[in-house]
Amino acid sequence: MKASCIPYRLDRFNSALMVTHIWKLLSSKESLWVKWVHMYKLNGRNFWDIPLRGNMSWSWRKILQLRPIIREFVWCNVGNGLSTSLWFDKWCVAGPLYNHVSSRDVFRSGLTLSSHVNDIVRDGVWDWPRELLDKYPILDGCYTHLSNECDRLEWRLHDGTVKHFSVSQVWSSIRPRGEKVPWFDMIWFALNIPRHAFNMWLIINHKLKTQDRVSVWDVSNAIGSTCSLCETTPDSHEHLFFICPFSNAVWSHMKSKAGLDRVSHDIYAIVDHIGGNASRKSTCIVIAKLVVAASAYFIWQERNWRLFKKTKRSTKQVIDCISSSVRLKLLSCGFKRTLDGVRYARISLMDDGESGMDKEEIWVSSKSSKITDNDSDSEKIEELNLEDPIRTKGVNETKGENTPSENVSHV
Repeated sequence: MKASCIPYRLDRFNSALMVTHIWKLLSSKESLWVKWVHMYKLNGRNFWDIPLRGNMSWSWRKILQLRPIIREFVWCNVGNGLSTSLWFDKWCVAGPLYNHVSSRDVFRSGLTLSSHVNDIVRDGVWDWPRELLDKYPILDGCYTHLSNECDRLEWRLHDGTVKHFSVSQVWSSIRPRGEKVPWFDMIWFALNIPRHAFNMWLIINHKLKTQDRVSVWDVSNAIGSTCSLCETTPDSHEHLFFICPFSNAVWSHMKSKAGLDRVSHDIYAIVDHIGGNASRKSTCIVIAKLVVAASAYFIWQERNWRLFKKTKRSTKQVIDCISSSVRLKLLSCGFKRTLDGVRYARISLMDDGESGMDKEEIWVSSKSSKITDNDSDSEKIEELNLEDPIRTKGVNETKGENTPSENVSHV
């Protein structure tokens, strides 16, 4: 992703806001500003025909510069044809026709640049000048049915769908788009922790200011030349997540909570492993994504604290930070009452008995997001109505079947 992506997107969003002024002009909205522009700026000319040159104000120049961006979306739905420009408005598939017909040929045919669609209709029959049809055969297919209704301005998408004009619709139409990356659902999912998600985005795009990247800038030795966690080799994205002995020890403890025991200790291998199932909302997938992002975030935080604050935390302290962060997020979520849901929630919330929570008792918040468990349809249990904080008991597991107790709630 280019470094200029965010400023570029902000510029396009500002353009979407300014398009509302163009829409007011084209629809001749009743306002003093619209009347003033028609009188002193357009002066009888079509908005699409105004040249972008000469001495003009900054704001008017910016408005005119938006024309190529929105031109393909602004259509005229012809009614009686009295207000639709024959040459400059986009009223047919081939339009605007001024792109095909020269102004010299327009005047030679007896028409003018200010002609409207209604001007070439005689007694309900389209009557293109013969010299234009001979020279521009494309005009032979340019016609539409006229009615007694007034012409309407429309915002039309590429597939022909007509949308109600709004800033959000303009933004959706003109915003920059790219192909969806395979790791999108790994980072940007509804239950993510925003700062953890942004940090993961930086990691996947190799944007963190690690020593191997900063060294080429020829800066001072203030950040050192070796990894602040293991103090053996220069740090890098691959080293920090999770090859470094310190981060390796942290991840070795956390991976079991994420259900990733058999995956290589490399964050890019982990992302690829989860990527195929990242869009699912099953309990284990959501917890795995939270644990991976939290682990990467606090390892990067520890690296920076050691470099710039000269403070150190033990492996256990970093693990506690990761566990607490994930636990607090899960307490705001709701799990369907499935055996897998209960099992993964308990694994993630227990934290080896150090969380201050009894392994048989879990407190959950009443305002919660719902996480489904798509892989356990055969074991689904009735979903709870979480209106008040609920104390939950464990699931009674009997040989041959799994039966919930009468008091069972779950996270």
